[in-house]
Amino acid sequence: MATGEVRMINELFETCKSRGHPLIIAEIGANYGGIDVVKNMVRSAANCGVDLVKFQTYRAETISTPDSYFTFEDGSKVSQFDFFKAYELNEEHHDELDMLCRELGIQWCSTPSHLTDLDLLEKYEIPFYKTGSDDLTNLPFLKAIACKGRPMLVSTGMCSLGEIEAAVDTIVTAGNHQLVLLHCVVSYPSKPEDANLRVIETLQKSFGFPVGLSDHTQDELTSVLATQMGAVVIEKHFTLDHSLKLPDHEASLDPEQFRRLVERVRLVPKALGNGIKHILPTEEKWRKAARKSLYAAEDIPEGGMISEAHIAIRRPSDGIHPHHLSLVVGRKAKSFIPAGTLINWDMV
Repeated sequence: MATGEVRMINELFETCKSRGHPLIIAEIGANYGGIDVVKNMVRSAANCGVDLVKFQTYRAETISTPDSYFTFEDGSKVSQFDFFKAYELNEEHHDELDMLCRELGIQWCSTPSHLTDLDLLEKYEIPFYKTGSDDLTNLPFLKAIACKGRPMLVSTGMCSLGEIEAAVDTIVTAGNHQLVLLHCVVSYPSKPEDANLRVIETLQKSFGFPVGLSDHTQDELTSVLATQMGAVVIEKHFTLDHSLKLPDHEASLDPEQFRRLVERVRLVPKALGNGIKHILPTEEKWRKAARKSLYAAEDIPEGGMISEAHIAIRRPSDGIHPHHLSLVVGRKAKSFIPAGTLINWDMV
């Protein structure tokens, strides 16, 4: 088994690591709705505070054949070739998107599907390559990407552990140890009950590389849980508006939903804290208001022996604390103590 620690030379990963939260990627996809729509998606995703946007780089002629079909979750079918032809991003589109991302100050990456796609992407200063679950068993292609020397994010959906092992071995043998595995369920959308997030731990233990999540569910829950489990990357599909019904829109979050995901994912490490039990400044006032004291449950005569029947325990904690009850019982009242009186040490 090939194992190793990832050398996080990439500035994005280092920044997120120092902040204690995962790298959050908005999956924009391909040329869905036209290049102007794609650009608006990039602008909107940047406004949501994501760390990076991701595209898909392919050509219909090299990714599919005309007689292949997609069968969607609702049972409908579409020609894979026609689908990819309609949404492919050409080189001019890549140039425009690269320029836009530079203007916005946000980095981007893409998922190539062929060696020619890889050649195109090499002209840009992308921080890493992302491979889809469909290419997890395409070992020659993984080797070609690994040899480029950039970090790799590798999705592991619809794969066995043995197939993942072969992919990891291929990448590492090519000399690339800058690897992050992404747990993924290939379904659009996927169900929370199918998320099986403990696979994140399985991948961490099995391969020794950091693990993230490519999340196809319809809200932020699994991404938040994955963050708590140590995911170093969260990838989520992005849409401007569900009513547009663009491809993958059911597995995507709109800007309001994505902004909530970003906020909650980044809140996880803060909520987990450092594990040191201490009293917070905000708790001090509640220690006095919410804790309890000893009160006279009934009139206690002067000189009378105090019993537990004489004592009531209630808020606030301005007097003798309940843990001193045994020190009060058996003492005598110095003076008459009316019922309802807060008892202090001067009274006994």
